[in-house]
Amino acid sequence: MVYGMSEQTLNWDGVSVSARTSGQGTAMILLHSLGGQSDHWQFVQPTLAEAGFRVTALDLPGHGNSGLPESHFTPRWMGEALARSLDRPTILVGNSLGGWVALRAYLSRPEMVLGICLVASAGLKGMPTRPPKMRLNPGQNNLLDTLLQAVFFAPQHLLPSAREALMRGIFTPALLKLVPDGLLYPADLMEIQCPTSIIWGQDDQILPVTWADQFARSLPFYKKLVIPRCGHLPQLEHPELFNRELLAFAKVFQ
Repeated sequence: MVYGMSEQTLNWDGVSVSARTSGQGTAMILLHSLGGQSDHWQFVQPTLAEAGFRVTALDLPGHGNSGLPESHFTPRWMGEALARSLDRPTILVGNSLGGWVALRAYLSRPEMVLGICLVASAGLKGMPTRPPKMRLNPGQNNLLDTLLQAVFFAPQHLLPSAREALMRGIFTPALLKLVPDGLLYPADLMEIQCPTSIIWGQDDQILPVTWADQFARSLPFYKKLVIPRCGHLPQLEHPELFNRELLAFAKVFQ
C-alpha cells in the first residue's frame, strides 16, 4: 500500500513548525540536521510508512517552512518543545542536530520516547556545535561543490533530489541564530534507558566516526552500525542500507 502525505503546522510555544506525516501505526518522528529540512528523509519516510509506521518528518524551527523563535533558540528548547508536543509514545530518529534534539526530548519526557536512532548525532560535550568553515579547494569552482565534498563521501553518485535537498538549506537562518545550549555529558547519556541505535558514516568529515564510540561508551542500551564509504547524511547517501537498519531497530516497537 502507498500512503499519501498530509501536512500540518504544529505550535511549539508560539513558533510554527511544519510537519509532513504519512502512514499508520507506531509513531515515529524524523529530525534533520542543522541546515537541513524534512526532505532529507525523502528516501526514508515512504519506506517506513509502508512498513506500518506513522512517520512525521519535521522542519525544525529556523529551517524550511517553520518559524524562528525570537529568543531561546537552542537544542535544549527544541527538545523540550518536541517532548511537550508528543501525544503518544514515539520513536525518535535524529540526524546531527536532530539527534541532539531527540536526546533532549527524552531527558525532558522519557515516558513518551520508545526508542532513539542517532544518525551522526551532535550534542555531546566537546563536539563541534557549528559546521566547519568552507573554503574552495583547487579545481572547485563554487562553494556548493565544496559543501557536497564535505557532507558526502561520493557526491557524484547522489540522485539529483538528494543534491537539491542539501542546497535548499544552505542559507537557513538557523545557521546563524542557533545558540548551542544544552550540551550533553556522559552522565546525561547514562540516563537514556530506552533502546538506542547509532548509525554513522565511516567517512563523516563533519562529525568524525570516532564520536560514535563516545556515545556508545555512555548509552546503556545501544546497537551501532558504521556505514563504509559514507559521509554525514547516510539517509541520503546510502538510503537502502540505512532503511534496512532503521527498520530492524524500529520493528521491535511494533
